[in-house]
Amino acid sequence: MEKKQINPLPSLSLCLYCGAESDRAPYCCDACEVLGRSLKVADLTTKKNPYEYLDQDDFRKLYSQTGQADYNYLFFCEGLHCSSCVHLLEKMPEFHEGVSMARVNFGQSTLAINLDEGASLAKVAQIIHELGYTPTILAAQDDLEKRYQSENRAFLKKIAVAGFCAGNTMLFVVPIYAGLAGTMGTVFNWMSFFLYLPILFYSAVPFYRGAWNSLKYKVVNVDLPITIAMLSSFGLSTVNLVRGDGAIYFDSTASFMFLILSARYLLKRVQQNYLSPSRIKTFFQTENYVRINADGEETIPWTSTQRGDVLRLTRNQTLPSDCELLSTSAMIDMSLFNGESLPKNFSQNMTLFAGTKLLSEEILVRIQVPFADSKLGQLFQQLDQGALQKSHFIALTDRLAQKLIMTVLLVAGVFFLAYSQVSVSEAFNRALALIVLACPCALAFGSPLTFGLALKKAQKLGILLKDATSLERLLNVKNIFFDKTGTLTQGSLAISYSEPTPVPEDLKKVILGLEHVSYHPIAFALRKEWEQVKPEVLTDVTEVLGQGVSGWLGTDFYEIRHLSESRHEDQKAIELFKNGESLSRLYFTDPLREESPAAVSELQKRGLNCFLLSGDKKSRAFAVGQECHIPKENIYGELFPEDKKQIIEEYEDTCMIGDGANDSLGLKSASVGIAVKGSVDLSLSSADIYFTRGGLNPLFDLLKLAKQTQRVLIRNLSISLIYNLIGGTLALIGLIDPLMAAILMPISSVIIVLSSIWGFK
Repeated sequence: MEKKQINPLPSLSLCLYCGAESDRAPYCCDACEVLGRSLKVADLTTKKNPYEYLDQDDFRKLYSQTGQADYNYLFFCEGLHCSSCVHLLEKMPEFHEGVSMARVNFGQSTLAINLDEGASLAKVAQIIHELGYTPTILAAQDDLEKRYQSENRAFLKKIAVAGFCAGNTMLFVVPIYAGLAGTMGTVFNWMSFFLYLPILFYSAVPFYRGAWNSLKYKVVNVDLPITIAMLSSFGLSTVNLVRGDGAIYFDSTASFMFLILSARYLLKRVQQNYLSPSRIKTFFQTENYVRINADGEETIPWTSTQRGDVLRLTRNQTLPSDCELLSTSAMIDMSLFNGESLPKNFSQNMTLFAGTKLLSEEILVRIQVPFADSKLGQLFQQLDQGALQKSHFIALTDRLAQKLIMTVLLVAGVFFLAYSQVSVSEAFNRALALIVLACPCALAFGSPLTFGLALKKAQKLGILLKDATSLERLLNVKNIFFDKTGTLTQGSLAISYSEPTPVPEDLKKVILGLEHVSYHPIAFALRKEWEQVKPEVLTDVTEVLGQGVSGWLGTDFYEIRHLSESRHEDQKAIELFKNGESLSRLYFTDPLREESPAAVSELQKRGLNCFLLSGDKKSRAFAVGQECHIPKENIYGELFPEDKKQIIEEYEDTCMIGDGANDSLGLKSASVGIAVKGSVDLSLSSADIYFTRGGLNPLFDLLKLAKQTQRVLIRNLSISLIYNLIGGTLALIGLIDPLMAAILMPISSVIIVLSSIWGFK
């Protein structure tokens, strides 16, 4: 076929500040350039370090995040509330040369770091503290919910103080607005002054920290204009109070501080509910387990299960962790781990994995490891840390939010100087209203919230996304490459022919005895086909992957070999030998999925170019390809993984759908890699997306979700920009005062939250 020529792409590099792709190297935006060129590494560790204990070997081992791909320690950072916080903390490698990587998960308020061996962990914690955040190092099994509760309690105390003071201040200013003057008017104004002090010195402290970091490290931060507005209002009011002349703003400033704190708490709660990790809860929140001990049986929640517990599971229960099967056999739904819809039959002493579902009536299992150390637990930790990577759209809204802050400060300053010629009081009111109203919180928060909701909906649809950026890339895909086995076909083998026919009962027992604890697809097919046959007990059973299995029955040596050549060229085959003499041959086939032809036809109707890349023989590849209406020139057979990779790289805007293990090279080289078969943890090391449901139907759910996400992102961005433009204009012409602005500011955030949630219903 005629190969498509690759058009030269613009050279993209990584931003030196935030790490996002940049076509205007070395920085992706003006804010990052200011940060990258101006931020100097300060000596943040001159004080005595209160975290020195973290450098002790026992503590380092306790908190080490073993099994993670790119980080080894995790901190919960209390006080994380905007994109500027993310930028600042991700500069950790410049503050501490022992840190090779720092990545913030805004949804979880966590900082994942990769610390070099021998480098000081205590120094990392101290730097986080000096930057204005409260660090708590997390072990693998720690529950973030407790950290959230602690942070929320502290926040609610500040809101309560601000609300109490603002409410009582209003009681004293109402008589003044009604005309009270003279000595009592002055006394009431002084009472308002004293009631404002707890807000100034307690409730507003988080804003001071943010504003100080904004000035110290030249980070454009939303806390800076809020602090300027608050302090300038307080200063002007105090001067007028002492002079006994002029406007006093204690009531309005106290009220908008209460409203701003409340809005920030609302966003924090939404962040915790919609952006924090909930994958584990989704699987286990309603599960209770029967634990068997010396005193009998007791029912316990999932959170109380421990290593070594013996549990009695019933049909449709989810395995709480990696467990050893104590019963004779169990039928298990493995779709979460291998994408296959058909169950598999496990035998005694085999390992059952967390997250899989029991289909048998009742079994006994023993928990082998805590959930955090299970395959599923480690996978979820990796997914949660990478879930909200900085996508192009998030980078765009971050840049807009930064520019909005600078623009608002500039416009407010120019307007105040110009309008002061008319009225200083009115100029201050309008400039203050503009600063309060045009808060970029909703603008910066809308995109992470949208992607967080998209990830949650994807999980409900049986789709695991390594990060939300793959949804953006998916919208540009023009060429889709399918693997055959397990993608277009069912991916599970069934006996199609045997020699002799039927297989004698004694040979069935021997074959099952050899394949008794094997995880090979042929072993699962045999156990399913002959589930009523009791296997023989063989000794010294040895399995050599890719070759076969052997063992002894008395003095006879039996072995099963894989046949590399078969007269049934579209089938897999094995042969049973006894003392070197062939006794039987079994042939297996992998049937086409019912929905595959219709799915490929639908993709072609949408304008996508479909290909079939297979390692199977050309005859079988062409047969499957033609059944699925794939053009003959787009069908390839007898390919090695390197061949698949080479073909994919000849095209732009590509999507590869295949086996996460066998097709790893192709999945990595495609613009979007989707794994539909194979171990989920291995698949997501090379693919961007994993389907926990078999077949191609999840692909259409994924395409619909990508479109849905795009619509919500554009709608949220439009709402934020229109709100700020109209609101800012009304503030400058005097139709919105500071108190009204403080009321409208959180309303904009509520609208963005409701828009995002409604968009994914």
